[in-house]
Amino acid sequence: MADQNSIDRDAIKLQPLAPVGLLDQFNLSRKTILFIRRHLWLIWLAVAAILAVILATAGFSTWREYHEEKGAAALNAALAAKQDNRKLLEQVDQDFRSTASGRWARVELAFLDEKEGQRTQAIDRLTEINANLATGSPLKPLMLTKLATLCENDKQFDKAVAFNIELAAWGDNFAAQAYQALGRLNEQMGKKDEAAVMYNKFMEVTAVQPGQGMANPMRDMVQARLNQLKK
Repeated sequence: MADQNSIDRDAIKLQPLAPVGLLDQFNLSRKTILFIRRHLWLIWLAVAAILAVILATAGFSTWREYHEEKGAAALNAALAAKQDNRKLLEQVDQDFRSTASGRWARVELAFLDEKEGQRTQAIDRLTEINANLATGSPLKPLMLTKLATLCENDKQFDKAVAFNIELAAWGDNFAAQAYQALGRLNEQMGKKDEAAVMYNKFMEVTAVQPGQGMANPMRDMVQARLNQLKK
């Protein structure tokens, strides 16, 4: 019986226990735990920075959506207005310039310029819009088409040629329109050889393949111009 009581219970009670922290519960190596404790303030700083970036991004995204919605509402109101239409569109452009609504307000202002006979101002406004469009923007060929037409009507033939050359790179549908316009422009500038080249390119891109249906009636008009240039 004496052997069974040989363990000094009081001595065991007095032995200090090794401190156990939260990190010890994750079965991490002692080296890892010491590293984390040594650089704990840096870790918290990094976490705080990440959270700040996340919150700032979310906040900006929410503000951006609100700004876009507000701009769309202002644009709709400007388009629906029966008077002071220009003033309202200019206000949309000023307040929401970085949004799609601001860009469309500038497009509408350009159309108003054209309608009021201010063709040069319309060209300048659309040229600025076109220059700020992304290369692959679906709005790009529409801007180029309108600019080419305005420049041709304003007798700015060099600019019209440049816009049509850029338009021709947007595939056969736009290329056909551009080549026909380039042929016409070169004729007006007295460049018959260049005009014939452009008209021939139009004929190439609009050639009807077997099984494609009816021929393009515009080809007859272009062929007539080609025949005239050969005389």
